[in-house]
Amino acid sequence: MLQRILLLALLLLSAAPSSAQSGVIKTDQFRFASLERNLVGDSPTRTVIVYLPPGYARQKKMRYPVVYLLHGFNGFGVGNKGWIRDGGNFNVEAISRLITEKKINPMIIVMPDGSNRYGGSIYTNSITTGNWEDYIVSELVTLIDQNYRTLARAESRGIAGHSMGGYGALKLAMKHPDVFGAVYGTSSCCMTSFPTPINSQALIDAQKLTSFEEADKAPFAVRVSFAFAAAWSPNPMKPPFFSEYPFSEKSEDSERSAAISARWQANVPTYMADQYVTNLQRLRGIAFDAGTQEERIQNSNRQFDEALKRNKIKHTFEVFAGGHTDKVRQQIETKMLPFFSRMLVNQGRKSVPSRGSGWVSSVILRNREAHPPRYREMVLTSHLAD
Repeated sequence: MLQRILLLALLLLSAAPSSAQSGVIKTDQFRFASLERNLVGDSPTRTVIVYLPPGYARQKKMRYPVVYLLHGFNGFGVGNKGWIRDGGNFNVEAISRLITEKKINPMIIVMPDGSNRYGGSIYTNSITTGNWEDYIVSELVTLIDQNYRTLARAESRGIAGHSMGGYGALKLAMKHPDVFGAVYGTSSCCMTSFPTPINSQALIDAQKLTSFEEADKAPFAVRVSFAFAAAWSPNPMKPPFFSEYPFSEKSEDSERSAAISARWQANVPTYMADQYVTNLQRLRGIAFDAGTQEERIQNSNRQFDEALKRNKIKHTFEVFAGGHTDKVRQQIETKMLPFFSRMLVNQGRKSVPSRGSGWVSSVILRNREAHPPRYREMVLTSHLAD
């Protein structure tokens, strides 16, 4: 009887999840000089959520690649907490399982807070909201390298994001290949021209806001326009929101509106691509996607795809079956993290230089068939000469 009890206890212990096989979430707080002296009194102290892979605490000599995961526009006070709250798209157990089953390489994943009083920082330097690009690229990366066992070099560092975060990831990687070696954007917003006739009313309504409280209750398009203006066309001489807009109902404002519109266009990745060809060629990997049910975002990402093709930049663009928010977790676990597992250099792995120009771009379309309920996959490839 005693032997049976001992055997049962051993079986139970072997079946129980080991802490060494489970990733850990840590929450840090840092004060960032880049965010000080913003014009609306937002705190420069920010919470940073860090995922440490299975075995991190035990393998003291092991250093890891790092992925910076940027959240979307989700409102004041939510920010990076949206990743890990109930129903959030960052599932610790699932990601840890991918690592322990050796489907992806171990990596540290850093989720910074990109929210502010305007609802979202757009990850852009602004005298009004603070220098959010510098916060990510300079201060945060330095602090993470100082506090965790990272592989502190661009070839072992990636950046990714969803929606506003995808926009931020693609723009920051394009500008800073010395910091990030690979980039993935899922359902990235803001990839093409602003403003357009379809959102001109939102721009008009945003200009009529009188308080942040009113802005918090406004329709989504109005709140986003409010945030864009603070990030892309700040004006410290225009309180209380210290921003201006590229669209006006007054004909006498047309010249000023055109000048502001140019400032917005300067922040659009599709147009920036022509100016950053050399930087883009330095990246080890570029990938982005959009859903079949988000037509405007899909179309704008297609235009970015065309801009990269025109400049012979190696990349992958995928269209998946779904909308803007319903497949985020799926894309993270099945596309984004496997992509970084392939692209980022691990401890002990030799670096392979990025190939620059000469590329194959794949657009993968998944269409759900009615009978049977599975996906049909079609791969369209385009080739350009070296």
